[in-house]
Amino acid sequence: MSAEYLFMTDKIYDPRFDTGDKVIQCGRHNDIFKLWLQWRGKGTSGFERLMDRLMELSEYMVRRIREQSDKFHLILEPEMVNVSFWYLPKQLRGIPHDQHKEIKLGKVCAKLKGRMMQAGTIMVGYQPDDRRPNFFRNIISSAAVTEKDVDFLLSEMDRLGHDIIVD
Repeated sequence: MSAEYLFMTDKIYDPRFDTGDKVIQCGRHNDIFKLWLQWRGKGTSGFERLMDRLMELSEYMVRRIREQSDKFHLILEPEMVNVSFWYLPKQLRGIPHDQHKEIKLGKVCAKLKGRMMQAGTIMVGYQPDDRRPNFFRNIISSAAVTEKDVDFLLSEMDRLGHDIIVD
């Protein structure tokens, strides 16, 4: 609608390149434009290769979590690139898995995330859902990620969190 109060025309650059007035939500980014640019640059087959690689990395992470079942608990089989899991500090290893343990594991997430932020080496988000308390949800979305990065992430979580104690 070319609302001048939203989209100033006296900019030092050409305002025709602003994307804000080209979307309904004017104040939000034109997110589809980023997808279009990627698709234009990679092509359909390039996008397919990228998604296959991201899925391979997610499968690799699941495999590594299963190999370290004393330290990690996979919550569900991923359908895409989201890997949902709990980290088990030494205090919670070897204890039967039940609702009480899950509550403690949910508390571990906040403590471990705090340690991640202080160390500045990794950052993995966590969240609850309607059936579980907080759990880590790692999303692999970058073509630059490697298996070595996944291994570092898991070993760093263990380094930072092995001595966490929750009540």
